[in-house]
Amino acid sequence: MSTDHNRDVFDSARVAAAYVEYAGPTDGFLDRGEAAALVAAASVARGTPVLDVGVGSGRTTALLRLVSDHYVAIDYAPNMIDAFRRNFPDLQAHVADARNLTAFTDGEFGLIVFSNNGIDTVTHEERGQVLAEFGRLLANSGVLVFSTLNRNGPSFGEKPFQLSRPTQRFSFSPKRAVTAIGRRLLDPAGVVRSVRNWWSAKSRVDDRGSWAIAPLAAHDFALFMHFTTVSDVRSLVTGAGFTIVEIFADDGSIVAPDAVASSADNFTIVARK
Repeated sequence: MSTDHNRDVFDSARVAAAYVEYAGPTDGFLDRGEAAALVAAASVARGTPVLDVGVGSGRTTALLRLVSDHYVAIDYAPNMIDAFRRNFPDLQAHVADARNLTAFTDGEFGLIVFSNNGIDTVTHEERGQVLAEFGRLLANSGVLVFSTLNRNGPSFGEKPFQLSRPTQRFSFSPKRAVTAIGRRLLDPAGVVRSVRNWWSAKSRVDDRGSWAIAPLAAHDFALFMHFTTVSDVRSLVTGAGFTIVEIFADDGSIVAPDAVASSADNFTIVARK
C-alpha cells in the first residue's frame, strides 16, 4: 500500500469538496462507537490540550472544543487544511503527517484523537510508528482515541455493483435494487471511476487473516486501506506501550476483553499512555 496514494486521494479537490459538503463542521459523531469513546475520554482529558489528527474540514472540531479550549488540528492533505481554515479561521491548523510529528513537543497533549479510520491510510508497519509518535506527544496521564476498520466487518471486500455488503445476509429487495441502480444512473462517471479503481486494486489485496490491505468503497474505491481484527488491534496498541481502556464497536457496544472476533464495521479504541 502506498501512503502517498491515499494522501493524494484526500488532497484532491473533488474529495476535499465532498468533505466540506458531507462531513462539515456540524455533522456530529460518525457512529455510536465514536460517541461512546469520546464521552469516556472527555471525563479524563477535559481542559487539557487536544490534538485532532486527520481533521479534514472540521467535523470533529466542535465536539472536541467542548472538551477543551486548547485545540490544535492537523491533516496531511493541504486541501483539507485549507477547507478547515475556511471553516475555523481562528483555530490552529497545520499540514502534518501522523508518522512524523516533530513540530510538537513531548507530552504536549492530554488528548489525541485520530477519527474516521485515519490510521488505516498507512501501512501495517507504519501504524506502530504513528502510535509511537502519539505516545511521545501525550502527557503521562494522556488519552488516545482512534478508529480502525475491521477485517471481519462489512466494509471489507465490497464491490462496485453489490446490492448488499459482504458480511450481511443477502435478501433481494426491489426498493434496494431500484435505489442502487438510480444512484449509479445519477453518477455514471462515479461508476466508471469505482469499477476502474476496484479492478486496479483487487490484484494488490494483501489478506493476512489477522489483518488485510484492500480497497475501500469510499471515494469510488480510490482508497487502499488497512483492515484490522480484535487480536491485531490489541497487539498494536499494547505493543506501542498503551493500556487499552475500552474498545467500542460502531454500534456503541463494548468489545469484551476476552472477545476473539467481532463483526463490527470498525472499532474505536480508548487507550491510556
